[in-house]
Amino acid sequence: MQAVEPIYVLDACALLRLAQAERGSEVVRDLLYAATRGEVGLMMHQINLGEVVYRIGKARGWEIAERKRGEIALLPIRIVPFDDRLFWAAVRLKSDFPISYADAFAAALAIDSSATLVSTDPEFDGLGDRLTRVSG
Repeated sequence: MQAVEPIYVLDACALLRLAQAERGSEVVRDLLYAATRGEVGLMMHQINLGEVVYRIGKARGWEIAERKRGEIALLPIRIVPFDDRLFWAAVRLKSDFPISYADAFAAALAIDSSATLVSTDPEFDGLGDRLTRVSG
């Protein structure tokens, strides 16, 4: 299977905006449609998927969170599992920049994959030119 370009990495807040139909969700929706057509690749780190599910669970209950988890599994997003290489890259980013631990995984994945990060989180601004980002 041939790799699709360009590649986008979704952080938790991007997917949560879509789930809650908030401002900026159209960027994520458009990327999902493009991924369905094979025009772009979408990825999310497993840590960030966990963040989406636990935040839905805290806000709306675990039953709804489990249902959303199943719905997310149907989306054209490749979930990247936890591995040592990305773990240490995320740890280094967390050490060097004032970002949350989960955000460090999204950033590490985007940097490692030469992908564009989709996020509205201003924490990523501190990474400067190490990271290409669009608001979602």
